[in-house]
Amino acid sequence: MTDTLQAGDNAAAAVAVAPRVTLESLMAKIAGEEYAVFGGVLTICVITTTNGFTVTGESACAAPENFNAELGRGFARERAISKLWGFEGYALREVLHLAEATIKPGEGMRRYVGIKAVNAKPMTRGDYNALRGWHVPADENPADAGYLVEYADGQRPNVGGFEGYVSWSPADVFERAYR
Repeated sequence: MTDTLQAGDNAAAAVAVAPRVTLESLMAKIAGEEYAVFGGVLTICVITTTNGFTVTGESACAAPENFNAELGRGFARERAISKLWGFEGYALREVLHLAEATIKPGEGMRRYVGIKAVNAKPMTRGDYNALRGWHVPADENPADAGYLVEYADGQRPNVGGFEGYVSWSPADVFERAYR
């Protein structure tokens, strides 16, 4: 972490009143870094994120006599990280946009925004209730389209034959939240 990046993040934190990308969250998404030097003047840094996305940063000196491997790596890395800010900002803005497009929280409720990976397959409300051994309430339609959802984040299974927590979601709700 460079002093410049840390100082900028601290300044942003001082005025933040909404969700934001932090240097800590950004750095946690870096899975690896590779460097290459070309012609004794150009250093390339390739950062790979935990989801497999890559960004590059470059640093070059005008004369080979001025080349310093450590400085070149540092400048190239800082430029690659600066590109990640934009991508992470866009991803957060997309999540916030989707959250803003929904209903306002009810009495005593707060809005939460999250990102989850799930396993899912189409399943009617009636089929889900049958899976759980439940009866469909009289005021619900067993033919309602939806999805069987299994949370893939290590939650304790609540239905035999599954490795994660299982629930059902109406199709329109699921399709707005998951891609």
